[in-house]
Amino acid sequence: MKATGSCVICMKEAANKLTTTGESTPVRLFYYAEMDDNGIVYLTCEKGHTTAVVHISRKHHVLFQSGCHALLDHYTNEAVSTFSAALERAYEFFLRVAYRKLGLSSSLFDVSWKHVKAQSERQFGAFLFLFPAIAGESFELSEKIPQLRNKVIHRGYIASFDEVMEYATIIFKLIRELMQVLSDKCPTEMWAEINEGNEVRKKTVPVGMEWTYLAETEFDLTVDLTFETWLAKLRKLHEGQPS
Repeated sequence: MKATGSCVICMKEAANKLTTTGESTPVRLFYYAEMDDNGIVYLTCEKGHTTAVVHISRKHHVLFQSGCHALLDHYTNEAVSTFSAALERAYEFFLRVAYRKLGLSSSLFDVSWKHVKAQSERQFGAFLFLFPAIAGESFELSEKIPQLRNKVIHRGYIASFDEVMEYATIIFKLIRELMQVLSDKCPTEMWAEINEGNEVRKKTVPVGMEWTYLAETEFDLTVDLTFETWLAKLRKLHEGQPS
């Protein structure tokens, strides 16, 4: 998928010139380039600088955003599969934070996870049993999520735009609720998991290459945000992308 990034070298050059001469230099703020599986965008700017931008969003956020772009282009089935993948990665993130809260190491999680990483139903089963240990209540999944997912993925059903809008709305609300539980019950462990993930991403950037972070508002838990409002903001970015 494509994502935004800025050339950190151009930014530094413009800042240095402003400091030393007082002259401002126009700088292109955003480029669109391919994001890899580590959440890193490698781009070459119009001056020929090759730099990296490390997106510090969680995998579920990146996938959900990708699903929104597919939906806005009316690729409804592609949107359903990507939204489904986003929810599964939200479950995984929840489990990783839960392990930390229970005093278990990330390495122990990885050893256990390798046995289920290719089996979404087993991953969901693990989530179902660990969710109450953190939230203090059982987890209830809307029947509409597996119904549409299975129709699209296993039966080749072509979903309508309105169906996928409803599907995305349910998943958006659910992911926000999961993240709210983590924020309320184990904020220290949640941020430890986030920070460790950021460090792992940073280490994949080639030695000697200039890089920078890019932070995005991730299902902002500080406001009463609806999917329609969030999608409207994303639509402006989507419409500004080059074809």
